[in-house]
Amino acid sequence: MLAPQLRPVATWLNRSLGWCFLFANGNASVAGGGTIFTGGIVLAVMILPIITAVTREVFIQTPQDEVEAALALGATRWEVVRTIVLPFGRSGYISAAVLGLGRAMGETVALLIILRGTQAAFGWSLFDGGSTVATKIAGTAAQFNDQYKAGAYIAAGLALFVLTFLVDALARGAAAGTRWGAR
Repeated sequence: MLAPQLRPVATWLNRSLGWCFLFANGNASVAGGGTIFTGGIVLAVMILPIITAVTREVFIQTPQDEVEAALALGATRWEVVRTIVLPFGRSGYISAAVLGLGRAMGETVALLIILRGTQAAFGWSLFDGGSTVATKIAGTAAQFNDQYKAGAYIAAGLALFVLTFLVDALARGAAAGTRWGAR
């Protein structure tokens, strides 16, 4: 449903910026819609409500006294946002982005539907087909009766879990305003 709407954009990007490796012709059909580009747009649309809802709640938590004090001192609305609201909620904005990233990293079904039938070979173009770790595990679940393949997919799932854990730990460090090793 979304792929036909994105086709003119993808064609324009390929025609205009095809000299750049990200927008070069890929191994999947732009007309078919089963590309990394389409999957990325779908994931962005899926995580946007989560990020927006959390960010909105963080905006609401800004102390109203500080906002009113800055306005009383002659600050413009933009200066209030820049100097009061954004610094106050920095950890919340980072948390919202990481929550959305975690959702995108674990998303399986939407990408499995979009990328089914495309080549899983890695390419640098956004117009390539492909798969993610989660879609590869879900798409080959029928092969779990072989103990070696099942073990490989369990290891891939563990690697995805560790990667998600590391991203979360880095985000917690960034949200706390610290760097690794600094106290």
